[in-house]
Amino acid sequence: MKHLRAVIVPFACVVLALASALPARSQAPVPAASASPVQVQVGGFLSLEYIKGQAESAHPKGDATNLLAGVLAGGRIGQRFGFGLEGRVADATSFGLVQAWAGFLPSQAFTVKAGLFLVPFGAWNRSSRPYETILVRTPLNLEYLYPADWRDIGVAVEGQVGVMTYSAYLTGGLAEADRLGGGQQFRDNNNDWAKGGRIGFVVSQEIQAGVSYYTGKMDDQKLRDLVLEGIDLSWVTAQWEVRGEYTKALVDNPAPFERGESEGWYVLMSMSFRGAQPFGSFQKVRYTDGYHGGGIDIDHRRWAAGLRFVLSGTLFVKAEYDWNKEKGTVLKNDQVQVQLGVSF
Repeated sequence: MKHLRAVIVPFACVVLALASALPARSQAPVPAASASPVQVQVGGFLSLEYIKGQAESAHPKGDATNLLAGVLAGGRIGQRFGFGLEGRVADATSFGLVQAWAGFLPSQAFTVKAGLFLVPFGAWNRSSRPYETILVRTPLNLEYLYPADWRDIGVAVEGQVGVMTYSAYLTGGLAEADRLGGGQQFRDNNNDWAKGGRIGFVVSQEIQAGVSYYTGKMDDQKLRDLVLEGIDLSWVTAQWEVRGEYTKALVDNPAPFERGESEGWYVLMSMSFRGAQPFGSFQKVRYTDGYHGGGIDIDHRRWAAGLRFVLSGTLFVKAEYDWNKEKGTVLKNDQVQVQLGVSF
């Protein structure tokens, strides 16, 4: 605990100083005649969680954990080029790049970027930083679908034409692992490009929807396919927020094993009331695979409820309680978690 306090205090001081300084600079108008050809925006966040669960949970005694600090930078170079950088420090011991790309950005209808980027599958993966979500934990169906902060190295084409948005990408792809969600890699293990994309529809300012698809070879011998499919929908107003995602995965296995499959969905609803945002969520996943992980058979449901308080423009507190249910099994791994954070 002393070590944890020694980490939190300097991190909090740095972030609070940036949070108070950066907005003041960003609000100062820049005359068009003296505008620099290089325009850069910088932001970041700091978050920490306390988790206490039942006897069979991962935190039966209560732990302060998941200390996470992130810095984001993005900008444009001239009228047609841009870049994005994002790095994170987890638990004050490990640093990782989340994004590092350069792009050709001639118009809203057509952009190309190359490098390391968050994969545009569904809505959650590219907007799940602590200050962007009401939930503390990743929804069940996504936890058993792709790695947390799923990013990859490759090329992506994106744009918006009218009410339609699109993303298409070629990357090294996910590697074979003991289970779905464990195949993050930063190379191409089989010299076979993975392919995918998302088509989105901006129905109105409040309603958006999308369809996502991914396919790639997992194993080094290029024998087994992984296919991911998804549908996402959101309705967001000044007072209400409803979000949901349906996902499905198909995993090729060697004979005589049948194909693995993961299917699930989640729905989240919240409302704003005098600075507080009470929320509730139902999540479900059915995941079977006779080959990977020594045999997987999961039929899991979760009810989540909690509150998010936005204390100022940058400070936030989230509290969430999860009721976990497994078909045919009595679980004792419900848990409560509190997340404190600041963004700038």
